Amino acid sequence: MVALSLLTTLPERLLNCRATELHAILGGPTLIHLKGKQAAPLFVSILLHGNETTGLPAVQALLKSKASLPRDLIIFVGNTAAAEKGARRLKNQPDYNRIWAGGELAEHRLAQQVLDYVANTGPVAAVDIHNNTGRNPLYACINHVDRRFVSLAQSFSNTIVFFSEPHQVLANNMARYCPAVTLECGLAGEPSGIEQAIATLEFGLYGDLDVATSELEDCSVFHTVARMRVPADSSIHFADSPSSADFTLPMSLDNWNFTRLKPNTHFAYCNSEHATLSVSNDAGRDVTGEYFYRDGNRLFTRRPFIPSMLTLDEKVIQQDCVGYIMEPYPLAG
Repeated sequence: MVALSLLTTLPERLLNCRATELHAILGGPTLIHLKGKQAAPLFVSILLHGNETTGLPAVQALLKSKASLPRDLIIFVGNTAAAEKGARRLKNQPDYNRIWAGGELAEHRLAQQVLDYVANTGPVAAVDIHNNTGRNPLYACINHVDRRFVSLAQSFSNTIVFFSEPHQVLANNMARYCPAVTLECGLAGEPSGIEQAIATLEFGLYGDLDVATSELEDCSVFHTVARMRVPADSSIHFADSPSSADFTLPMSLDNWNFTRLKPNTHFAYCNSEHATLSVSNDAGRDVTGEYFYRDGNRLFTRRPFIPSMLTLDEKVIQQDCVGYIMEPYPLAG
């Protein structure tokens, strides 16, 4: 049973706990609505993925630094059960960042409760804090190319990714009510990711998103156009030479994130006809042949492209994807 708790005061232990302790403190997904001088709140989501922990120390540091809040702050603490185990999600759970566009599960109903509650408060901005499991630069994701969204994203990084799929993510559905952003804070626990997340929370509490704070031409904006996946039951090994696994991926795979891969780059070893890396575009169409070709058991890039979110975490690859394919996205001035 998944139930949403609503608190109007901060549990004392929350300010100094670790992510693994949150389930014992809160008991499950929890909304914490803290009052500030202005009613229109900043909404912050942490731990939709239980092993992506940067949001917790960022929120803790923010709250410790404030004798009072300049505006209401609503904190959603997501998958505490997975956080307790240090896992992205538990085996019997859906992905907590894929439940925000409706569905039949209890988690879908919980997500709708959160959306309804926050929408009724008139939020000024929404910030969903995540980590990568592979090496990436700090970057912010937006689902609408609008100056307010870009301004919020730039408070975190001048590297911005625009995407429309998967559409079930929290920020995309919060964007109906206010500017919303997903922060990709690098590897969990890295100080630079925590510091930049705090900067964005400060901006959301004090900034005016209707006033441009930086120039659009300062941004490097990318658009995700496709997603790379392997069958969920695939065996995966990381090495620079073939193995007996279904897929053998380079040990330095995540070094390719946000770099431009050239045609004919050796991407992976595939050890059977059934071990196939597939690429689908935003419309769900299979476009594998546009990006890759096979020569025996070796997989090569067919055309240049920029990958992101490539990871060395086998479970993340099985549960989600190998990574995304991006293109530069020009912004109108």
